[in-house]
Amino acid sequence: MEHRFSFANAMLHFAQARGPGGFIWKYALAYLLAVLLMGGLAYVLFQPLIGLFTNVLLQVAQEAMSGDDIEVVMTREISGMAGRIVFSYIGLLLLTALVWSMFEAAIQRRYVREEGFSIGIGADEFRLLLVALMWLLFNIVGYLASAIIAAILGAVIMGLGGGENFALGFSFPIVFLLAAFGWLYCTVRLAPAAGLTIRDSRLQFLNAWGASRGRFLPLFFAYVFLGIIFWIVFTVLYSGGAAATFSIFMANFGSIEQIEANPAELIFFVLQGRFIASVVGIYAVLLTINGLLAYVWAGPASLAAKTDPRGGGIAQAPDVFA
Repeated sequence: MEHRFSFANAMLHFAQARGPGGFIWKYALAYLLAVLLMGGLAYVLFQPLIGLFTNVLLQVAQEAMSGDDIEVVMTREISGMAGRIVFSYIGLLLLTALVWSMFEAAIQRRYVREEGFSIGIGADEFRLLLVALMWLLFNIVGYLASAIIAAILGAVIMGLGGGENFALGFSFPIVFLLAAFGWLYCTVRLAPAAGLTIRDSRLQFLNAWGASRGRFLPLFFAYVFLGIIFWIVFTVLYSGGAAATFSIFMANFGSIEQIEANPAELIFFVLQGRFIASVVGIYAVLLTINGLLAYVWAGPASLAAKTDPRGGGIAQAPDVFA
């Protein structure tokens, strides 16, 4: 049964999720479009800063500006546009959070409601923004609590060790491991929060603790294995992206020595539209694959929400660790 909660089903929920067909390609296409639009908006917002760096690079390539001149010009120009940079950054950060909530809501509706692909701005998206805010507060409180507990445990260990230096060195790994395990345990137990929020159409965060009761190990190991797979995928993809970018350089330059002998030629090449378009295309594809991996990553916790042992989910069945 694909709806029974288990280690295997949690890992493979992305492939077993029910609902109307065509979700994956619609999601990927929409994500690619969002990446390109966000990139274009970022360029528009930071165009004065980008133009400044471009102009400085051209001046350097033409040997029309010295190192001291660069520092003076950069300091003066950036100071003049500091307000725009700050507000643009804040606006882009908020918009990024909104876009994230739109795609996360689409994912969760697929997983816990078995709906087709849909994207927009509505109650689901704003509830997920509140969930993200709760996660931020959780991490802040967690860091503060870890610091306090670390100080207390460190003092206790130092006291037991008679204040010797070796006791201080011994206390660090113990405190670190305890804090890391506590944070990890709570994070896994609260992971179904987004799925529960979409399922119940109301904010759920601490209530996610009940949905993961007795499921910590299957969830934990599902994420461990997915993390290992993602690490391999990221390594291969980004190595391929770097290799593709490097190949573009080498297709236009005979050797590394040529670049070292004439760095101005490299600067002019980097500023060409065809090079910029090639790099943007490569990394737009890589970011879209990141979005697909985010869809996979949401699977285990969403299955926990969908098969909540307290009831409320679409499917209910006994849990197994298989």
